[in-house]
Amino acid sequence: MAARKQKAPPAPTAVVETAPEQPDICYLANPITVAHQTPRTREEIALRDAVRKALSDVEMLVMDFVAEKKSERLSDAEIDELFVVELPIQLRYRNDGGRIRVSYDAQIVERAA
Repeated sequence: MAARKQKAPPAPTAVVETAPEQPDICYLANPITVAHQTPRTREEIALRDAVRKALSDVEMLVMDFVAEKKSERLSDAEIDELFVVELPIQLRYRNDGGRIRVSYDAQIVERAA
């Protein structure tokens, strides 16, 4: 009797995982205007407060950086000459189940010589 052919093991099946649906991302070209608006709805109030917090975080980042550089004995003119604050062109936000999620990632970089 002839030997039987070995069956190839079944090919693994691909498991497709669907990512949870993310809310649409919206953009604000001028977050300062939104921070000073008088909101009329709960969503507008939440957006205004989130924008104010994001702008406050950027302000604190800059103030901490300047304080650190002053402790290194740099003058305001030297700090201004050596560093620049880079801000995104637009503020991104999304409404995540009634909570506003804001992204406004500022950074301080050395100026090119």
